[in-house]
Amino acid sequence: MEENIDILKLNPEQQQALVCMFFAMLPKSDARYKKRIPYWEVLQKRFNKKINTYKNAKDAFDRYFPENNRVGWSDDRALSRRGKEFQEIYDLYKDYSVDTIERAVEEIMNLYRNEENLFISLKCGYPDTVHAILRGEKNITIDGVYTLQEELLLDKIVFVTLGGDRGKKEVDWEPGFFGVAHIIKAPYDFGYGGNDKYFKFDICMDCSFGRTYKREEFINYRDAFDARYIGPELTRDPSQAISGLEENKAVAVIRAVLDRQPEMEEDFRKTFSKEFMNRVMGAVRVLISTVAEYGESNERALETFREEKKAIDEYCEDPINFETGYEMNKFSRNRIIFGAPGTGKSFTLNSQKDKLIENGGDYERVTFHPNYSYANFVGTYKPVSKKDMAGNEIIVYEYVPGPFMRIFVKAIENSRNKKNVKPYLLLIEEINRSNVAAVFGEVFQLLDRNSKNVSEYSIQVSEDIKKYLIDTIHVTEDEIKEIRIPDNMFIWATMNSADQGVFPIDTAFKRRWEFEYIGVDDEASKVENYIIPVGMGDNRKYVKWNELRMRINDILLSDECKVNEDKLLGPFFISKNMLENALADEDKFVKAFESKVIMYLFEDVMKMRPANIFKGYKGKMIFSEICNTFEEIGEEIFGIMDIDGFERPMQ
Repeated sequence: MEENIDILKLNPEQQQALVCMFFAMLPKSDARYKKRIPYWEVLQKRFNKKINTYKNAKDAFDRYFPENNRVGWSDDRALSRRGKEFQEIYDLYKDYSVDTIERAVEEIMNLYRNEENLFISLKCGYPDTVHAILRGEKNITIDGVYTLQEELLLDKIVFVTLGGDRGKKEVDWEPGFFGVAHIIKAPYDFGYGGNDKYFKFDICMDCSFGRTYKREEFINYRDAFDARYIGPELTRDPSQAISGLEENKAVAVIRAVLDRQPEMEEDFRKTFSKEFMNRVMGAVRVLISTVAEYGESNERALETFREEKKAIDEYCEDPINFETGYEMNKFSRNRIIFGAPGTGKSFTLNSQKDKLIENGGDYERVTFHPNYSYANFVGTYKPVSKKDMAGNEIIVYEYVPGPFMRIFVKAIENSRNKKNVKPYLLLIEEINRSNVAAVFGEVFQLLDRNSKNVSEYSIQVSEDIKKYLIDTIHVTEDEIKEIRIPDNMFIWATMNSADQGVFPIDTAFKRRWEFEYIGVDDEASKVENYIIPVGMGDNRKYVKWNELRMRINDILLSDECKVNEDKLLGPFFISKNMLENALADEDKFVKAFESKVIMYLFEDVMKMRPANIFKGYKGKMIFSEICNTFEEIGEEIFGIMDIDGFERPMQ
């Protein structure tokens, strides 16, 4: 007698394939054949696939069972083209009796009939909807939906993911799991827009995370796999952007977020039931990454892992030392230098960086931009190319640290050497050109330093960061359960509030930094003697850059222009290197002056009133024509008639 089929050893795709093969084995005269539509409806509800998808799968099996008296598809590859699971099921069970397969199919149907999707997983991709969520609006209308109508009940909890293809211009957000909501209005407005199948429903956003979570951030949480639109995919997400979400997957997803953002616990307790949160706060399955020799059992590989970890723990006797006493008050830990463009903010930090690490230590520089994210800054799991034992290139997922984590690790490693503590610096250029709340994530909590320059408050690290730190700096899990920024780690940044398109920085973020302002003329003495060419050909003149710059600033500050100081020209608006080489290629410098100074004034500073700054030009306010006139009359384009001219200096 053949063995029964263990359906729990089959993945969901294989289970669906087995159901389709069962009906292909039956002739139409068999009463059981009539069950196919009700069974497929159960699968449709669970997997968001069309009934026609299952019919086509059954038809692909038909030709392999001639006793059913149906021709089926004539294509020899019809089965394999449905997916490898279909071929696998056929190869495994084609010789099994119909009765044995029927018992397995009934178990599968009972599994999915009885499994209740307690939650809804929703992927939002329409720009208007996503932007409303990102603006912090509470009540959101979801449209473009045509499935799961019977499950969209009042108060049902919805897991909200921001979708969209980053390659499209309208997708100006970072896709990923973003927050949790509940339904406040059941499906309504059926057939709106002239399409009978579509309807709407409304949700209320209960909690948002301040950033999105990528699929790879859930890779250490086994039960989060195949959490629709959220976790790593073992099977493809349904084409419709709404699906059911089982409780065990929801538990793993919320636990993964809570491990990274423990401050969300209160919001989660208000949103979910006490029983659900007890599961979240309890034991959750996580993956432990280790290596195994060929033929080595999982049990032995895990034992080796424990032995190696024990050896590392015994070797690393010095604990993490967040408080080293390094240079207590000599340098500020968190500081932002700001000022008008060209005032030398980066130059100032760079020179002070040299002084900070002149006796050892290290630094890393990063420039923020609108698409910069937490994954870039702190780190995330990414596909990495490696070679296997046979020398073949393979792709594996590994935690790849960002600049914050790299400097943090170096500072922590050094902090354990109490006799020779060194400084470690993270330099951030243009900090306000990204959404700092999203980029820093939970690291924001660490920026508040106490009187000893250590983070006032600690944060619990996520499982992926914990594993990375254990593997990298060889600490125990208890040592790295919570982290703080040590006193030998510095974070310095520049900020230019004059730039267009920058992100606002809230008060809570600002108060964790020391702000230092560089005035527009603070470094003027360093460019006092630079002479530059203006105009072209026979019209060329030579003037002092600093004098011309200051005269332009006087015009911008006049009652006629009323320009704020943060938009004036700093001494290094034209770089020192360009000033030093201005006379080496004069035509090139004049063109650079046009593309930097004139364009900045025309496009950014005086965009609405260009005539107020280009007083010496009387034509139509066209950038190319203004540049042509500058090449003819030089500084007089600004209405400056009395600036001192110079003979061309000898090179």
